[in-house]
Amino acid sequence: MQVFEYDDFYQNATKIFDIALTQEVIVKNTNGYSYKILPIKKDDLVEKSPFDDIPGIKLNISTQEIVGLIRESRAGI
Repeated sequence: MQVFEYDDFYQNATKIFDIALTQEVIVKNTNGYSYKILPIKKDDLVEKSPFDDIPGIKLNISTQEIVGLIRESRAGI
């Protein structure tokens, strides 16, 4: 494990990220907090919308009708 002060991290971020690929890296901030840097593989990142788990509602209405209703509701503004 390697520990770096915030100023060292700020000046050598690229080098420190490379070190984090092979060993644990801790960065100590001036406010007393410490942060652990953990690499994440690109394959581990899941591109998922927070709306993916919300079930849809089936309506018998077309896109044109929806757009028309929105325009009608905004016409009075």
